[in-house]
Amino acid sequence: MNRFLVVICLSLLALVGCKKTPVDPPVLPEPQADGGYVGWGRPGGTGQNVWLEIAQPDTGGWLSRILYGGSLSDVLVTDVSEGEDTVRFEYSRGNTYRCLGVVTGYAITIYILEPAGQPTYTLNRETAGLNLSGEWHGRMFSQLLGDWRDAELFVDQQGSLFDGDLEAHMTLYDILGDVNDGAQEGVGFFVSGLTPIANADSPFRLDGSYVTRDSLAGMWQIALPNGQDAGDFAFLRRF
Repeated sequence: MNRFLVVICLSLLALVGCKKTPVDPPVLPEPQADGGYVGWGRPGGTGQNVWLEIAQPDTGGWLSRILYGGSLSDVLVTDVSEGEDTVRFEYSRGNTYRCLGVVTGYAITIYILEPAGQPTYTLNRETAGLNLSGEWHGRMFSQLLGDWRDAELFVDQQGSLFDGDLEAHMTLYDILGDVNDGAQEGVGFFVSGLTPIANADSPFRLDGSYVTRDSLAGMWQIALPNGQDAGDFAFLRRF
């Protein structure tokens, strides 16, 4: 065989041998309607924390309840698709709300079919009864100030993805931060992110645990341009 042809063949073999094996995307959890879902939505047109539970007891049928605005209402599940990826339900809260829930492994998106004109919202699935999603109000202790300050934490936790905001005014500086990372294991969790201080992004982090399903406590810290601050925190989530 011609030496030139041998070189070409060897080059082609090398290219074939170096071809990367396609990486399959991660397998998402199968939809499963039953479970607890929590987050921030606009039921009745008002923005607030919402909790929804859909349960299928051993006796058969479906049971459901929804909590927001200080009231817990029983929900009538009228239809669940064969693959449990859609749920039709209704409940009365002044008006009769007829809803369609589209279920994924991590969340349920709620479409209000009646009354017309109500906004769609999404609630995230709880794991072992816990999920950080929603609006939390509380206090953060600053070691620099030697005092507590009011604070607000908003989290959108969908599976292992965390997003949200943290706001606290510490007199010497303000935290107006974006939460962009986090993790939860059992009752323990952390969330972290960045906040602009003195024309630079300062990293912050909260490490804590659930005291109850709707109360958190732990330690926080922030890296400042000329040092750091840290302290305790405590937050409550109200419905």
